Amino acid sequence: MSDTGYAGRGPDAIRAPDPAADPVLCSPFEMPTRHWPLDRTGIAKRDSTPVPGRRPSQWLNPLPEPKGAAAQGELPTADIKRNVLVNDIRAKVDEWREDGWPGVTSKTLQLLEHWSSDQSRHFRPFFAQREAIETLIWLREKAQRSTNERSRLEQESRARNEDLVRHCVKMATGTGKTVVMALLIAWQAINAAETTRYRNLMHGQRFLILTPGLTIQRRLAVLKPSEPGNIYDEMGIVPQHLRRLLNGAAVEVANFQSFQRKDLTCAGFSRDGSDPKSARLARAGRGPEMETWEQVVQRRLKGLLQRGGRYGDLVVINDEAHHCYLPSDSGRGKQAEDRKSDERAAMWFTVIQTLRDMGQLGKHDPERGQSSPVYDFSATPFWIDTAARQIPEPFGWICSDFGLVDAIESGLVKVPRAPVEDDSEGSGDQSKPPVWRKLYENTKPAHKLDKPSQTEGAELPEPLRGALDAQVRSYCETADRWAAAKRSVPPVLIVVADTTRNADAVFEHIAGWSYKDDYGATRFQSGVWPELSNIANGELLDTPRTLVVHSRIGEDDDGTTAAGLDYMRNLSAKLSGTGSAKSSVEVLDHLRLVLNTVGKAGQPGEQIRCVVSVGMLSEGWDARNVTHIVGYRAFSTQLLCEQVTGRALRRADYENRREDGRYWPEHADIVGIPFEFMPSVDIKTVNGDGLEKAPTEVFSVVGRDGYRIRWPNVRAYRWSHPAARLDLDPAKVSPWEQRHTDKIVSGTIIEALPPAEQALLCPADERIGTFDFRLAGRVVSEIKAGGNSTSHPLGFFPQAVKAVRSWRSHPDVKPPDLARGVQAEDMEAAARAVLGACRVDAAPGAGHHGWHAALDERHPMSDTSGISFETTLDLCPKTRRSELSHAACHSRLETRTAKVLDDHPEVDAWARNFRLGWTVPYYFQGIWRVYEPDFIARLSNGVNLIIECKGIEDDKARAAAKFVEESWIPCVAGTGSLPADLRVWRYEMIREADHLPGRIDDVLAAAPAPAERVQ
Repeated sequence: MSDTGYAGRGPDAIRAPDPAADPVLCSPFEMPTRHWPLDRTGIAKRDSTPVPGRRPSQWLNPLPEPKGAAAQGELPTADIKRNVLVNDIRAKVDEWREDGWPGVTSKTLQLLEHWSSDQSRHFRPFFAQREAIETLIWLREKAQRSTNERSRLEQESRARNEDLVRHCVKMATGTGKTVVMALLIAWQAINAAETTRYRNLMHGQRFLILTPGLTIQRRLAVLKPSEPGNIYDEMGIVPQHLRRLLNGAAVEVANFQSFQRKDLTCAGFSRDGSDPKSARLARAGRGPEMETWEQVVQRRLKGLLQRGGRYGDLVVINDEAHHCYLPSDSGRGKQAEDRKSDERAAMWFTVIQTLRDMGQLGKHDPERGQSSPVYDFSATPFWIDTAARQIPEPFGWICSDFGLVDAIESGLVKVPRAPVEDDSEGSGDQSKPPVWRKLYENTKPAHKLDKPSQTEGAELPEPLRGALDAQVRSYCETADRWAAAKRSVPPVLIVVADTTRNADAVFEHIAGWSYKDDYGATRFQSGVWPELSNIANGELLDTPRTLVVHSRIGEDDDGTTAAGLDYMRNLSAKLSGTGSAKSSVEVLDHLRLVLNTVGKAGQPGEQIRCVVSVGMLSEGWDARNVTHIVGYRAFSTQLLCEQVTGRALRRADYENRREDGRYWPEHADIVGIPFEFMPSVDIKTVNGDGLEKAPTEVFSVVGRDGYRIRWPNVRAYRWSHPAARLDLDPAKVSPWEQRHTDKIVSGTIIEALPPAEQALLCPADERIGTFDFRLAGRVVSEIKAGGNSTSHPLGFFPQAVKAVRSWRSHPDVKPPDLARGVQAEDMEAAARAVLGACRVDAAPGAGHHGWHAALDERHPMSDTSGISFETTLDLCPKTRRSELSHAACHSRLETRTAKVLDDHPEVDAWARNFRLGWTVPYYFQGIWRVYEPDFIARLSNGVNLIIECKGIEDDKARAAAKFVEESWIPCVAGTGSLPADLRVWRYEMIREADHLPGRIDDVLAAAPAPAERVQ
């Protein structure tokens, strides 16, 4: 990869590297190989050259300063705290990955290969996601408890968590923690399903996912394998042949607040105390009798806990795990909100501690903790009670770190941009930050905003009003570009306020307000900015544009403010047609639904343009179309800055990439939050956001049924053996005994030199079952060597094992001395003796034999009907002779191929295989993988043609092609359960689209006539 930076997509867009214009340095799918040097404030240096290599994991103390403030020197060593443990673990995992992940189970190896493969475009995790799951697997399967890095990690955890062992993954907001959770569940559940042990101590099939609120709980429901639209099927998380093993996983997603202790004296009785037992307790003067924590856990997780046995230990996953910690004993000096955070954290922590004490997390060793670790995920895993320090203290059990700077340089998240200079009085003072950078502190007088109550309303104080004006203007420009590009959803502006009073005031200024006229009637007044107002011409709009929510981190009472509730009631009354509003509960439920679907096409929240929030929006809110933020509250720590800014970090476009694999940068403009990791630049100088490109909707066109393409979903390749008989006749058994009785060396004791204690005993343990299988194999080999059968040798093996066991138990046969070992000469003699007493019927039976396909049990066949998805790929030509409306292409070679297929007179129908779910299993470098062919075409003579566009052919591509031609096509042809028109296939790999017409002609000339096809 060159050091060229890009600010646009045209031929004149090449410029010198500049983190302000284009901070994206690396492919999101590969380990970072370059990084920007940081200045003394922790911001990437402008006009600098990228540094080769990956940035070490380190905790920075970035204090963003105004443009020109002091010379941009390197970040002082005193302001960097290297995370030595994370870097040590990272080095070991890197080495382990390069060696091909030795020391793991076969199922784990298959999953790792699947996740690292670039052949299947259906799903390929980002490197940040792969590194996270690889680290957890290395700690569990490869590293021993005595391994230095694992030992240090678990000691840190046990010291701060009452002996609980926790492994924490730190990933920036927007980098895909939910995907990593899915990888973790797949890895654990598939291994547990295949274990032969009654209680598997390394993997489990029971999962408890704990979240800090209802929003995340609902969003993480996709982690349940049986859930419609689950993440495993939507993204192809596991190879097709392993998907069935996920069905045994039991996944429970719970917000930790649901573990509130209940009063047993009232449990099951009416709240008015009318029940006799409740009355007796009251008369007796007994106070509340609260549940024990074990009773709470049993009540809440009854079904999950009962599934023990071979389901293994319970696997606990904490999302937003910085809310789960053991608070310090003293609450002195803490603010009320911090004390409340401690209470919530203690409750969450106690739930996990109780599960450990109940034995649900495996055997508890006082010296080593519990046998099954708790898995933590967080973008900001820091101790909340230390967040006010210059450098907040991170959790000591962080094992993997992919922070915000790394995510920006890999293009995984939007680039947050903040003001660096303005034209205010004193702006020349280098020590004075821009006014809009610290909006809350610079807004005078006291921070109590006036709500509009008359027709004229009330003015917002400066500089808040000026900052909002500027952001709304910028927002409208962005919205116009999106509308011109026919994007289905608008961008979103977020305003974060400090109190419900101020949130209501800002909301009514933006969305409009109601007031009573002189006659007592309710009137509606439009907001200051018409583009965001919920009121026009004195009438409520049927669809709101602006919402206000009161969202406290970690609580279930996500609701709205007084103004927001009043507005939703008025809207409910209008839409009902009766003039009466729904109940408050129904109104709030609808508000949550609208909020949780912001930015999602076809959902209630798709047209929301502005969200006003108290504090910040709930973690887990995953809107991807946030482009602007205004912060009107005190931001005392960088931790808080990152948490609020995280609401705008999710990318809108994950498909379009440059030729070198890098993403185009996207940006979020932020005022009022003193936070920045990349230098700012005027948005008009950057044209790499990819936002002008409207997503293309690919769908099955009504009326094009004749162009429908079908294909079989092949899970594996099978050989059906011809009928074969191998019967032992007891009357023909001759006396036999072992002739060579010299003992075979079967083991040795290894000692260190000079002599020390015994080091190892290496046995060659010969068991009776092993002897039977070895002897049966020799019998089958004798049959084939003697030319006694034309059948496949494996067809005789099960019967040969049965014959050997019958022969061995015959009274004339003296059992071999397995303790002394059986030499090769005796094995040959035994094989001949068995075969001499058997009748071999080598005539093929009437049943089918040969290669055939094992089809997917749930979906043996698929087709192009019912397809509907959006893609932001640049190359999506429309089609004429395909049931799909467009061909979503990754390259110009694929685009030209699509045109050839659309124009060729001998092509009856075709389809671009993108997001259709069709894959071909193939074997490469010791593991089964899947690959996704590019095109399917049905030719005029009925042949189904598979077309792969491959500019550069490598070993992996050749292996995939070989399996298509030598396994997939013959197996499909030999599968009698398939319709005849789906059993004739050909495969072509092309490097140039111009070669395709000739290849099609060759296939037409060589194809069998319809009457000669496989029946």
